Amino acid sequence: MNEAEINEQFRLLHQEIALAGDMIETLRRDHRAAIDALRLDIEALQRCLATWHPDLQERLAAVREEVLQHVDPEAT
Repeated sequence: MNEAEINEQFRLLHQEIALAGDMIETLRRDHRAAIDALRLDIEALQRCLATWHPDLQERLAAVREEVLQHVDPEAT
């Protein structure tokens, strides 16, 4: 392989890495937006439920403790 071919391969590899980095940034932004949307939905649901169930915070804390003891968040 001559020097021109090596330089071309290096240029293509550099371009591929740059594109992969851009894709990762796009995915990161999309995931952050999805997480933000979920947080807003959860907050809206909690506020709605709080109007129907004034003791929501206490009940939610109890359920959260139970879930923490019995559910592995990393399990598939």
